[in-house]
Amino acid sequence: MEDLEEEKITTLEKSPASGNYPSRLFVEVTTKCNLKCGMCVKQNNGGGIIEGSMSADTFNALIPAFPHIDALILNGIGESLLHPDIEKFIKKAKSLMPEGSWVGFQTNGMLLSAPRALSLVEAGLDRICLSVDAASAESFRLIRQGGDIGGMESAFSALNKARAGERGLQIGIEFVLMKNNVQELSSVLRWAGRRGATFALVTQLLPYHEGLAGQTAYDTNTQEAIS
Repeated sequence: MEDLEEEKITTLEKSPASGNYPSRLFVEVTTKCNLKCGMCVKQNNGGGIIEGSMSADTFNALIPAFPHIDALILNGIGESLLHPDIEKFIKKAKSLMPEGSWVGFQTNGMLLSAPRALSLVEAGLDRICLSVDAASAESFRLIRQGGDIGGMESAFSALNKARAGERGLQIGIEFVLMKNNVQELSSVLRWAGRRGATFALVTQLLPYHEGLAGQTAYDTNTQEAIS
């Protein structure tokens, strides 16, 4: 019985909720974006989102937590690659984080040139997730307004070249599921897999305004409301 109690205490001590530091940090480095995707909260009139980027001083205030975390995710509403110091942030965090931890972020991919991809890998980036909601060029343009599937092709190519050799960068995708693109999901997964993606996140559309309500691929009523 004593052994079981000791095991229970050890498990509790390892629980993120019982620690002095979080096990994972989500850090929004910028709210700026180079696209105008219709399903984004930034396109919701009256959202009140202030355009800006995180200062180095603010990022450095997080340094005491880095030796204790398992993951650092450097994105939020904006496009992380618009922050000019993101490589510096990655390098600083990686130098302090424990072995086996990782740094990553999500991007629309349109700014991923070959030099930028290489600088991210050299800074120590472990995971990157590209937003791909359609495999056809026309659907992609409609969903990711200002982007194009050709830019995504270039992003994959740049990342694959940058991670050549011993570099272990993981490339994945995120697909925002909507009624007008659900039929493209299987095609997107195959498309991304052929280009080196090793993981995929499929997320539900959040209807930030009334015009998006009809695109949700799930019933917004609770079971309690129905019954």
